[in-house]
Amino acid sequence: MKGNNKILVYAICGFVTVAAAVTAIYLFRNEIADFFVDIKARIDEKRLGVGGEYADEFE
Repeated sequence: MKGNNKILVYAICGFVTVAAAVTAIYLFRNEIADFFVDIKARIDEKRLGVGGEYADEFE
């Protein structure tokens, strides 16, 4: 009976963890999207070498 209780507790903990992750993603989806848009803009800026202090060196 002890083993069954452990499995039940692990299953409940797993479900709570997944539910918390889904809830956090749902609540903060705009912030997460803004973060990735900012990262993409920084990567594009570095790759293209435009904008910023050293832009005239690449022309």
